[in-house]
Amino acid sequence: MPEAAPHPPYTPADATVVVVTWNGAAMLAGCLDSVIDEGAEILVVDNASTDGTAELLASRYPSVGVVQSPTNTGFAGGVFQALQRVRTPIVVLLNNDAQARPGWLAALLRPFADPGVAATTSKLLLPDGRVNSAGGLVTTAGYGHDRGFGEPDDGRFDDPAEVMYGCGAALALKTDAVREVGGVDPRFFLYYEDVDLSWRLRLAGYRIVYVPDAVVAHEHSASTGAGSLLHTYYTERNRLATLTVCATPGLVARAVLRYPLTTASVAAFESRPKAVRRVRAYLSYLAWLPALLRRRRRVVTRVARREVEQAFLEPEPPRRERRRTVS
Repeated sequence: MPEAAPHPPYTPADATVVVVTWNGAAMLAGCLDSVIDEGAEILVVDNASTDGTAELLASRYPSVGVVQSPTNTGFAGGVFQALQRVRTPIVVLLNNDAQARPGWLAALLRPFADPGVAATTSKLLLPDGRVNSAGGLVTTAGYGHDRGFGEPDDGRFDDPAEVMYGCGAALALKTDAVREVGGVDPRFFLYYEDVDLSWRLRLAGYRIVYVPDAVVAHEHSASTGAGSLLHTYYTERNRLATLTVCATPGLVARAVLRYPLTTASVAAFESRPKAVRRVRAYLSYLAWLPALLRRRRRVVTRVARREVEQAFLEPEPPRRERRRTVS
């Protein structure tokens, strides 16, 4: 990125907090109550909920903006819709199953005084106080995972750090930078949209910073369930999509060619239903491939793909030590 002067501090009035929800009325109130007095604009995208979400918003949160989607477009589709409405310089994503601690938003905004920073990511804590995410990392096989997942919040993650990607459960983004690199692809539906977007921001020369003072309590995978077949389908398909758009040709080729072998191993030694879901994910990826290749050609690359991978991808751990992938 070209050198630029520091920006005056951003305030909550410069931000729009976007909450995407689908049949999450039981969690939504806690989420909104934790940010309603922060001074930011709030926009809820309701993905065709049938559980009284619309009535809850109308009765308890009349000041909150609402986008009523006629169908369930997933998290990625909800963010895509919200970005059409955001007019503030900062857009902040917050999961409906997350509750911000006091001071969260102000802390998340501070690093944007550096014009090279395009995204800041929170410290997410599980209900038992362990770390959910201290920023996102990607392995040399292209798997995204949460830094510190499951580890105690004992001070090890109390320092700011540059990370490969920001966790979409509690992520602030410079709106203009997001639009410059092509926004969020709604076809991701669930998972890896944060990895894909962050990787493109990295390629465009922007920085992504973990902010330990921006703390959020997160009821991890309350809506979809980590390890479910739905989780398997979207994480596997969307990982290949992300690599196809963002990674070097060698990394893309290794991931795509390795996938059938891994799926055969899953069928033989783990779970046939999971293997079937992996096959469906692969077929969906192949149908998506022409559009992904077109997107790849449009990626802004001020930084070489290989340079990003050398700087931020970490070795694949032994299988027995692999951490949970993606939020």
